[in-house]
Amino acid sequence: MVRLDAAEALAKRLLPEGAFVLAAVSGGVDSISLLHWLHARGVRVAAAHLHHGLRGEAADGDEAFVKEFCLTRDIPFYVEHADVGALAERMGVSTEEAGRAARYDFLSRTAREIGADRVATAHHADDNAETLLFQLIRGARSGLGGIAPQRDLYIRPFLGVTRAQIEAYAEANGLAHRLDAMNLDDAYARNYIRHEIMPRLATLNRAAAVHIAETAQTLRMESEYLDVLAAERLEAGGARYGETRVTVPCKTLIAAPEALRGRMVRLLLDALPVGKKDFSARHYRAIEDLCESPYGTHLDLPRGVTAERRGGVLSLCAADQKAKT
Repeated sequence: MVRLDAAEALAKRLLPEGAFVLAAVSGGVDSISLLHWLHARGVRVAAAHLHHGLRGEAADGDEAFVKEFCLTRDIPFYVEHADVGALAERMGVSTEEAGRAARYDFLSRTAREIGADRVATAHHADDNAETLLFQLIRGARSGLGGIAPQRDLYIRPFLGVTRAQIEAYAEANGLAHRLDAMNLDDAYARNYIRHEIMPRLATLNRAAAVHIAETAQTLRMESEYLDVLAAERLEAGGARYGETRVTVPCKTLIAAPEALRGRMVRLLLDALPVGKKDFSARHYRAIEDLCESPYGTHLDLPRGVTAERRGGVLSLCAADQKAKT
């Protein structure tokens, strides 16, 4: 019998006694193993599957497979069909990002409708390591803490478990699963990291993924503490938050320790309804420079955000706000 001890330990923190859990299940080995593991340990669980409308018969097969898996185990099954391609076009983002938005919208709505206490996803240690590497490569200042074990209703019981351990669990329990061909395409950066970079790191240390994931966890704890300090400085320094516009006196940023300045800028940007994607360390630094430099009063940033310095005050505006002024 293959045990997932790291998942058992994490579940004690993440799962209240008697919790009703909605599991996100694509049909892949990770999510099928998660659903089986939750059900086998006596958790009251339901499954949620989003059909992305992207892969034709293959996606239809995924839905049918998960439905049958649940039916044979008397697990409640919830499904929704989405046109992720059209959503991506409307949002002006990649299908990958649109798919993620559609999934979390579906999961959150379904959890509310059925009264689930938690929503479980099958992110694991390798995912966490890959996320940290991906963020380092793209020059991000946020995201170096990897994936959080819990955020609001969402929990990741497998976060301390490796992909190899999950695959061994599935094999030991005779769990069939589906394979998404998109996960084999190395044109996607995360797939390239998974298929090319991580195996090479494992030749240096077999536990590379676990160690990177542990580092991500440490960085997350330290980052959360520094975020508290940065938020306190912003509040004490006169930061003001609107729906699509945030302001702060430039001197508040300039006077802050260098270790907190970029973090303070990120917190200001996080308050805008634009998301974190496409913002990197160079954008945070450019905003800091705008506050300090006597030259220039305006910056155009990703996601339609602008930064302006007027009268010693920094303003960050989302596109909707700019249209009104």
